[in-house]
Amino acid sequence: MLFLSIHPRYVDAILDGRKTVELRKRVPRAEAGTQLVIYASMPKCAVVASAVIDRIDAMEPEQMWQKVRKIAAVSLQEFDEYFQNHKLAVGIHFSHVKVFENPITLAELRETWHTFHPPQQFRYLDEMQQKSITTRSVHRVLS
Repeated sequence: MLFLSIHPRYVDAILDGRKTVELRKRVPRAEAGTQLVIYASMPKCAVVASAVIDRIDAMEPEQMWQKVRKIAAVSLQEFDEYFQNHKLAVGIHFSHVKVFENPITLAELRETWHTFHPPQQFRYLDEMQQKSITTRSVHRVLS
């Protein structure tokens, strides 16, 4: 299970269906079918949803922009600034978004995972951490 920290603005775009790819500078070790945990960073600070990874693309930023510009919910300027001085752009494509009825707050995460700090990019969850996420009730499922 892959845990991603995402700015709340982009989480909102995921939840309303405008964003189906998350952009990163590093390639995660995850395959199609892997569960993805969506953590809304400051000021929300909570796990709000999960999804399933469809595929992960890695290519030059110019090529990536052509593939994701309509599904990334970012402007060309934001994209260029993010990938400035980077030769590799990573696109984590996902679907089957499930929104949690009760988001898991940062305080709750720290109660369960005592030394938890939200990652800058992503992190992998161990079996106990995965179980604490997957037992949450789902409010709605997006296609």
